[in-house]
Amino acid sequence: MMQPADATVADGLLDWASQTAIDLQPVLQTVAITVAILFVIYKAVQSKFSLGTIVVSALAAGIFVWLVFNVIDLSDTIGEDLPGGASVDG
Repeated sequence: MMQPADATVADGLLDWASQTAIDLQPVLQTVAITVAILFVIYKAVQSKFSLGTIVVSALAAGIFVWLVFNVIDLSDTIGEDLPGGASVDG
């Protein structure tokens, strides 16, 4: 059975979008690290190099970078823990 032309275009578009997202992942991770470092530097300068502010902003930046690198694992874990999710009967 033949697919309508719109379905072929949609499949091609979804494949392209998925591949583009996969290709951009390392770039976005690098940008996230850069933003986190700049955030810590900005907060350090803004607070006149207060140690407490530097530590808190570094922790926040570290959590942000960890989330960026582990977003797929995190979404899988949340999906497994939510009620009504797919369960395997044994």
